[in-house]
Amino acid sequence: MKQTIRIAILMCGLVGTYVAAAVPQVPAPDGGPILTCPPQLNLRCSSGPPMVK
Repeated sequence: MKQTIRIAILMCGLVGTYVAAAVPQVPAPDGGPILTCPPQLNLRCSSGPPMVK
């Protein structure tokens, strides 16, 4: 019984390691600027597509 519990815990650790490695990495905030808007003179930015005048 004890051995079954130990094996189950170790298997969860192994599976968790593979799941964590499969998640795509995101850029770190200190790794450089994360550009969310194209550079422009004013600092306003909307989350939608750019509006053409």
